Amino acid sequence: MNLSSRAHSLFEAFELPGCPVCRLTQDSVHHYLDGLIYEYVNEPDTHIAVRAARGFCPTHAWHIRDHINASALGIAVLYEGMIRTLLRELGEGGRRQVTRAASTFKPQGPCPACEHQAHVEDHLLRNLLDHLDQQEFTGAFSRSAGLCLPHLRAALDTPGDADAKARLLDIQRDIWTELQQDLAEFIRKRDYRFANEVMGREGDSPRRAIEQMAGARGLR
Repeated sequence: MNLSSRAHSLFEAFELPGCPVCRLTQDSVHHYLDGLIYEYVNEPDTHIAVRAARGFCPTHAWHIRDHINASALGIAVLYEGMIRTLLRELGEGGRRQVTRAASTFKPQGPCPACEHQAHVEDHLLRNLLDHLDQQEFTGAFSRSAGLCLPHLRAALDTPGDADAKARLLDIQRDIWTELQQDLAEFIRKRDYRFANEVMGREGDSPRRAIEQMAGARGLR
């Protein structure tokens, strides 16, 4: 099986729970933010990007706050500079600052972590589509949790071979059919008439359904 490095990462992620693109994207964004806070916090380009974005978007700002350990100093350095810039651009008090604030507070550029995330997602989806003609790769994907709905939409919007997208949809249809059957079985077993029946794999189907329709927490 001839796989690119991205496709190989996908192949390994197929064996793990949840959407493989969500999982790999989350890992990449985490490492990106970790490196930015610890290694690149004093780089001028980092400050320019964060100031232009008026800080990280809510999703990635809270990811830093909750998941990047001991990052208080890096956060302080980035946000002190950004807030100092906002205060300088806002100017003195009075009526002028009201009209000035509308443009001052508006982001002048994208969240750096969102840009990184979009780049990673695009490459992963392109690699997924490019390798669906390989039997072993396709078989592993068929046994996975499949793509979440947001990443399935993105895959269909990605420039690529129509046959590959058709294969993707065929596999996803089978995965969702199994999920729908698990949900139906979960509902049946929650009926008091069948409450004595032991839950099987359908027991976590509500959680899997949320993940399938919404994607992984922290990406949107």
